[in-house]
Amino acid sequence: MNLTIRHQGFAKKIICNAQITSIDSGKSIKVTAMWDTGATRSLINNSVAEKLQLKAINLAKIKHVAGTETYPVYSAALEIQGGMKIKEHRFVSFPSIHTFDMIIGMDIITLGKFCIENKNSNSFFSFKC
Repeated sequence: MNLTIRHQGFAKKIICNAQITSIDSGKSIKVTAMWDTGATRSLINNSVAEKLQLKAINLAKIKHVAGTETYPVYSAALEIQGGMKIKEHRFVSFPSIHTFDMIIGMDIITLGKFCIENKNSNSFFSFKC
């Protein structure tokens, strides 16, 4: 898998397309994902879990700016723009991820080589695994 994204100017966010698939039903939806090195775990918006009718397999306590809360954990397959496929991954779900359906956290980022480069007033992002 090799994903490269080029931004004109300084990139404030790294965004790509992905597809999340229910392991039980095989139903899938396309999502917008933001890469976040500050997120320990990958997250999906509650609406994604609802649309795919995912069943919670566990609960996770998540620390964030506003404190600590408990959120459901779901298992699903993931395909990221560029060809990375994960047959089964556990995602924490919570009510809002701003304008994104998903946050790709360090649990996925550490599976490959993650690079951000700024050159000639442009930003380049690559992920290889």
